[in-house]
Amino acid sequence: MGVEQELSLHDLKEAARRYLPKMVFDYIEGGAEDETCLRRNRAAWDGLQLLPRTLRDVSQVDVSVELFGRTYAAPFGISPMGMTGICRRDADLLMAKAAHEAGLPFLLAGASNGSIERVAEVAPSAWYQLYVPKDSAIRKDMIRRAAEAGLETLVVTIDVPIYSKRERDIKNGWVRPYKPTLAAKLEALRHPAWLLAYLRNGIPYLENWQQYAPDGANPIEVASFYATQSFAIQTWDVLAEIREQWRGNLLLKGVLHPEDAAHSVEAGADGIIVSNHGGRQFDRAPSPVTMFPQVHAAVAGRIPVMVDSGIMRGSDIVAARCMGASFAFLGRPALYAVAAYGSAGVERLIAILQQEMKLALATMGCPNVRDCGPEYLAPSAGEQSGRKFAPPRA
Repeated sequence: MGVEQELSLHDLKEAARRYLPKMVFDYIEGGAEDETCLRRNRAAWDGLQLLPRTLRDVSQVDVSVELFGRTYAAPFGISPMGMTGICRRDADLLMAKAAHEAGLPFLLAGASNGSIERVAEVAPSAWYQLYVPKDSAIRKDMIRRAAEAGLETLVVTIDVPIYSKRERDIKNGWVRPYKPTLAAKLEALRHPAWLLAYLRNGIPYLENWQQYAPDGANPIEVASFYATQSFAIQTWDVLAEIREQWRGNLLLKGVLHPEDAAHSVEAGADGIIVSNHGGRQFDRAPSPVTMFPQVHAAVAGRIPVMVDSGIMRGSDIVAARCMGASFAFLGRPALYAVAAYGSAGVERLIAILQQEMKLALATMGCPNVRDCGPEYLAPSAGEQSGRKFAPPRA
């Protein structure tokens, strides 16, 4: 089957399942502990119903939006994901370039294989996600590098104070020092295309960390050095230092509590991303959808509020806009797409989401995504009585 025959992000996921060894696929798909947070994330999106309005002209549907003075083709982007090069060589660059050419943001991960400088060359519009290292000199140098590369947006992930317990990876031996089990190695033989690429290219470097590791360090040694720097204890004081150094857009990713959201505004954040790390960090965390109304209310329109974790359909992105989200981000599906088909897979993913968004908006009777609002969300069972609906827009 060719990439043009893939009809949904679920299809791209299955294509990646066929291409990747189980241990690598599990690394992408898995979450923390019992993975109830993963299921809760998806169930929360499924629980949002969009309420159509009829007899409206939807012959032209516009999904473009503005954010931080830039016009984007649609209100979604690609979330940061670490160690993507194990799925396909230069996956970071392939995703970044495809997103940039489509007019969408790509968030380069703090544990990326592609460097800040290389990604900035192919995607000047990329954003950089910072995992705050223990060594403040490294943190300051990484921020300097992002600024000198011309990147405009820094995303500080604040919801990872400690490594999580991802049991799929532990069972597969896909944890440092990366000694896959015999069963995992034998299963990899069933994926010859991936295996040949791996044997040809080897383990990819964490390129952003090479210059800080000991001279001559191999990829495993660089990864081990990165582990010694992860994760610093983050405080509002550290954030103040970052805000002082970084002159561009500063976002905080991993906000779930409304008080933290309000404090983020006071601390000088230019935006926040409501996120539970895609269910990979804390299995008892609530879904971003559940917490979004309270977080959005706490921010009170002072800065953009964005969301991620569990998005699989264009209609999810439309629902996010109806909740009040300025932008939505998705990670795993983009990595499935690039793993299975390279840059063509990412282009297909973007096309699918844009098509699904336009279909949802037209069916809802809302021809412009910028006009999405709570009036297009159907009330839940507990809200049925007494809900007042907004009058139709002119």
